[in-house]
Amino acid sequence: MQIDLNSLANYVEAALDVSPDFEDDQFAFTFEGARIYCERKRTHFNLHIGAERVQMPR
Repeated sequence: MQIDLNSLANYVEAALDVSPDFEDDQFAFTFEGARIYCERKRTHFNLHIGAERVQMPR
């Protein structure tokens, strides 16, 4: 499954730090049909998409 990383970055910026659904430092969410595990760090997010890990700044 291919995920549009630009769309994912926009979603991360708009939702993960402001939504009460994502208050924990570790959580999972579904984006474009893919289940993504997220670890919130002080300066970035680690997003685990299948076997791939992507870092996105906060």
